[in-house]
Amino acid sequence: MTTETTSSLSPEAVLSAAREFFVGPARMADAWVESESDQHISFCTFRGNLSIAAVSDPDSSGSRVRVTTLREEGLVPRLTTYLKTLTPVTGGG
Repeated sequence: MTTETTSSLSPEAVLSAAREFFVGPARMADAWVESESDQHISFCTFRGNLSIAAVSDPDSSGSRVRVTTLREEGLVPRLTTYLKTLTPVTGGG
């Protein structure tokens, strides 16, 4: 199954947020990283595998995000909602 969404985050920040979602200290689900590159990160969960790809969205300053699984995964809606609710950190002082 493939789910596509957008995020106001940069592709790098999307992948970092996905990593935090699955393996960070305040993780929302348990998984381990299977593989990763500059544009994707793949996780193994108890139920299966999922891959998250993020690329710059030419229509906005954010990213297009694609989450792919082999079967329906209940974590996908939680992950996509999490990614959509995060906002970019801007400099300031």
